[in-house]
Amino acid sequence: MIDQSHKAVQKNKQAIQPDGTVSTIYASVLLDYLHSIDLNPATLFEPAILAKLNEPDGNILISQWQMLLEKAMTYTGDVDLPLKVAEKFRPKHFGMLGFVFMSCPTLGDVADILWKFGQLIAEINDIQFIENGDYFEAHWIRQLGPLLPIFMQQSLVAVAVMAREISSTPTIKFDVHFSFPQPANIETYQRIFGGKIHFDAPITKLLAPKYILDLPITFRDPATNSVLLTQVEKKLQSISQPDFLQQLREYLIAHMTDNQVSITDVATAFGISPRTVQNRLSEYGYGFRNFFEQIRQEQAEHYLSQTDLSLNEIAELLGYAEQSSFQHAFRRWTGESPGSFRKNAVNEIPN
Repeated sequence: MIDQSHKAVQKNKQAIQPDGTVSTIYASVLLDYLHSIDLNPATLFEPAILAKLNEPDGNILISQWQMLLEKAMTYTGDVDLPLKVAEKFRPKHFGMLGFVFMSCPTLGDVADILWKFGQLIAEINDIQFIENGDYFEAHWIRQLGPLLPIFMQQSLVAVAVMAREISSTPTIKFDVHFSFPQPANIETYQRIFGGKIHFDAPITKLLAPKYILDLPITFRDPATNSVLLTQVEKKLQSISQPDFLQQLREYLIAHMTDNQVSITDVATAFGISPRTVQNRLSEYGYGFRNFFEQIRQEQAEHYLSQTDLSLNEIAELLGYAEQSSFQHAFRRWTGESPGSFRKNAVNEIPN
């Protein structure tokens, strides 16, 4: 059964980018493809860009990744280039995560890992695995940015080629649905996926018989897999930046009064998906609501102990429509009324 539990989070940036990021994993695959067709990447890209693409565990803006692909497509005149690039995905491109894939017991276990760690690879989309009767489906779910076919193509091709590669089963056929219009030529799609190809579909997804989830991984090693997973978890924890909490705290304080404090509001302001907000918070043991309530309580205690603001004014600053709602919330947080807290705080101030 596919486990759809919490997912690990991607490295938070000091300056939050408006369009999200993708891992330079994607870039390394592009560079490998260009070399395979005897095209030197230096012919297309500036040295500074190439240096960025070769950074281990790096990230680039989604808009930059789109530009790189489109530049390569224009130079080669190959509209199917995103598909062909994605065919080059191999476990090595995923670093330690690739070794996790290769040491899993079955393809179903790989699906679990991809679900949990997918946002380390790209924030623009998510792959959700669903069991549906005798089939399993990999749904492409947009999280950020524009609805671009190149990202749908690459994500689903990567899932298909990796499944065949690590299970040593090149005969697996996949049906595929894309939500964009049918291109003039679909031969490359048919060659890669092997099954039925649909366009103008309600949702972009990959389908295959459910039995393939039980296919053993060629180099499976449960003991090694367990060790590697622990290392990946520690690595993710080490690269998660605590300044995200400070940035979020500052945003919530600044926007409490105008009530722009839903998780969707935060995601929009930070240029990330709502689920990424929640996942980043979960790394520190928070849910969005309890983190917000903690900030509200801190602000309330500050206003009560350090200012002469009325309870009604404090309620408004904290985003409550009525003073009574604030009073009920404060009693829930602290076990006492705002008035009692203020009185005790004043009495504790030394003369």
